[in-house]
This record gives sequence, C-alpha cells and structure tokens, in this order.
Amino acid sequence: MPYSYFDGYYNTILVNKMKLNSLFFSVFLSCFVYSGLAMSADTGVSNIQNRGTVYCGTNKNHQDLAYKDKDDGLWHGFDAAVCRALAAALLGNKERFEMKPMRIEDSPKALENGTIDVMLGEFSLPAQTEILTNAMNVDILYYEKVMLLAHKIENATSLEAYKDAKICLVRSSIDTYYLNNFNYKYKLNLKPLYFATRQQATEAFYLNRCLLLPGSSNELKTILNTKFKGKDYVELLPEVIGLRPVYLMVDKSSPNLGITAKWILNALRLAEIYDINSNNLPMMLSDKDPSVQNLLGNQTSLWEKFNVYPTWMRKFISEEGNFGEMYQRHLGPGTALDLDTISPERGLAMPKPFI
Repeated sequence: MPYSYFDGYYNTILVNKMKLNSLFFSVFLSCFVYSGLAMSADTGVSNIQNRGTVYCGTNKNHQDLAYKDKDDGLWHGFDAAVCRALAAALLGNKERFEMKPMRIEDSPKALENGTIDVMLGEFSLPAQTEILTNAMNVDILYYEKVMLLAHKIENATSLEAYKDAKICLVRSSIDTYYLNNFNYKYKLNLKPLYFATRQQATEAFYLNRCLLLPGSSNELKTILNTKFKGKDYVELLPEVIGLRPVYLMVDKSSPNLGITAKWILNALRLAEIYDINSNNLPMMLSDKDPSVQNLLGNQTSLWEKFNVYPTWMRKFISEEGNFGEMYQRHLGPGTALDLDTISPERGLAMPKPFI
C-alpha cells in the first residue's frame, strides 16, 4: 500500500507522543531523585545521634531560662529541661546535651552551620522577615509577657506620667506592633526611637536617650538585676503590653528533626493531660489506651519510626515530670519568671493523641 499523507501525520503524532512520554518520565524521575536527595540531606537526627550530644541554643539575655549552677555544675532552667527531654528521647540519656547561650538574632545562622541543633526562644520577627531566614518554628513552648523597663518619673502613679515619652525600639520588630496597639488604646503618644538591633536599643536606654524600653519580662528583669542592681532610678512597670510566643526552632533543612522534636514536646503535654506523673507511672504502664501504650513505649513501633528510644518517657517522667510539672517548676507562679499558669481552658492548644 503506498505511503500517504495520513501515514506521515500519524507517525508524526506517534513520535511526538513518545517524546512527551519520555519528557514526562524524565521530569518524574528528576522529581523522585530530587525528593530522595532532599530527604537524605535531612541529617538532623542522625547528626545528633552520631555526635552523642544535643546542642540547644538559649537566649543569653534570659539567664533564668538556662544557667549553670556553681555548686553542682549542672544546667538548670526551663530551656535546659526541654533539652534534657530531647537528649532522653534521641540519645537515651537526658544529660547528654549542651546549652549554648546566644543572641536570638544569631540563631538562624547557628542553626544553619550546625553550631546548634535547636533554638529555644522568642523569635520575635514579623512574617515578612521570618520567611527570609532559614529558621523554622516547630512548636510554641509558652507565651511570655512583653513589659516596659522605665527610668523613673518622680511621683508617677500610672503610665499616664510617660505620655509623649521616647521609647527605644528595634525597627520592624514585633514590639513595634504591640506598641502601636498599646499607644492607640491608652492614647499615650509615645515617641519611637528606632534602632537596627536589640543591643543598640538597650544601650540607648542605658544612656537615657529614651525613658522606656520594651521587652520580654524575663529579659527586662535580667537587665534590672544586672545593669541596674542596687539602683532605684529604673523600674519594671506593671503593665503588660503584649504576649510573645516562645518557640522551639530548627533549621529548615532539617524538617525530620523538627517533626521529631514536635512529637517529643507533644508527648510531654499529653502526659500532663493524661495526668501521668512519677506517682502513678507504674499504674499507667498497664493502661489499655493505645495512645498511652505508644506514649510509654509498651508498643515500641511508633517511637521507633521517629528513631528515638521507645521507653524514654518512663524514666524522664519519673525524674523530671510532665510538661505541666516542668513549667510550674521553672516558669510558673513563685519562680523568678513568675509566668501565669497555662492550661487548655486559657486557650492553650490541646496535644494530639499519640497514635
């Protein structure tokens, strides 16, 4: 049969279809290979386990969150307690960790270059700034009060005395947003004096270039008790102008570490909800709830999928307690930080069942 126009047309379609199929397969294979490389590049958990130590960053301006006791030589504070939980789960030994105090603005670089594995702190940057860094917020640990440190005004009985006063602020920080709302609500007409960094703003306050300095309650207490110890011309005002979320952060290239850390924290919160503590732990080990079985490692497969020690919770709860006990001991009413008690009734997100 002689070759026709339709034969040529059909062959052209067939060839083009084969080319498209080949192109699609190449793209699919590239995506698969790239996905595999991306997953293999996430070495956060394996790096910790190969090293044998968890490196945790903590805000050096918040000394009560992580400090080394002169008598026993051990780390104390809430940040140290969280890092102990990570070490217990990932390494089977809650003391195999190091705290690395640093400025919060240095934490993205420290996460990226491996100086730290996780960062604990109030990464108080707006969304447009945060998305440009490599730090990824894994979970909110708690909320810290934002307050005002002030050079005293004689005979002042309220914040009204600081109307039209200058306030030292870091440009584009979340404190600027809080201040705008606070200013509007109470009609104080505070005058912002902007700086590029927190250190510059704090030094300007030392030099009395502004009467007010906003910050987290713990940070301002640290400044008051160190830089102005024994001085009566600086005080922490009682007003709360906002709440800062305090995060656990990892590098964006280590999402598996982030997921694992999130579920370790969730486990501690879930233990609080289930009221699992050192006193009733033996009884809870026989609980038939699947979530409790997984949580305490009676069923080992789920924790093993996270590549952590399945029974880490048993020893940790008996020695350190659940999340609520850790919070009350290090952060809650009566401590140096004196934060309010948190609970689901006050808006705290409920932990997820471990199933």
